[in-house]
Amino acid sequence: MRQKTSGRRSGLTVALLGGALLVGTESRATVFNTVQYLEPGRSALGIEPEFVLSSGAGFGANVRYSLGLNDLSNASFLIGTGSGPRQFRFGGNYTFDVFPDDENQAGMGVALQATYARVGMQSAGTGVTEPASGTQARFETLLLPYIHNRFSSAGGDVEPFFSFPFGFSLRDGHFQLSSAVAVGSFFHRSPRVAYSMELNVGVNNAETILAGGVLYFFD
Repeated sequence: MRQKTSGRRSGLTVALLGGALLVGTESRATVFNTVQYLEPGRSALGIEPEFVLSSGAGFGANVRYSLGLNDLSNASFLIGTGSGPRQFRFGGNYTFDVFPDDENQAGMGVALQATYARVGMQSAGTGVTEPASGTQARFETLLLPYIHNRFSSAGGDVEPFFSFPFGFSLRDGHFQLSSAVAVGSFFHRSPRVAYSMELNVGVNNAETILAGGVLYFFD
């Protein structure tokens, strides 16, 4: 079990909130296994198909590998590809799991994520109003604050989560701010396997995405 002092939690919370104010708002990434805390030395491999429902429909898939670093943080790496607005991308995130999910409280944390992607000209935030072809490079940095709570049910453990990803991106020399709201759930069918469903709704300059996935845990 993780041991955290209230002083460290308070200091991290203040620092992360300060960082959020500096970054601004943006999101074009699903949350997926960001909410899954891994004990130090544990790892997980996830496969995540996704459907873009706005800004030029398309289909894609991501592969994510996550590793438990210490009693507070995890690191994840992702690579993916697809059609329509979401094409090749790779990146990673660093998660601060500030409050653990236990019997007395929901889990809360925040992740800092950076990705590079090739995106379709008609994807969210380009300002393109006429049909266009081709791709652009996009670099984006996101903060993903999240809350989740795992509980038991007749068919296995269920873990709903909520997140408000936001940040900024740089595309074709243009700086953009945007945000989204993500809601979803993990369904734990065994100690090693979990399935997920997620709806990532674009609020400002972001795609709306429906995604699912499967996550396999390693000791």
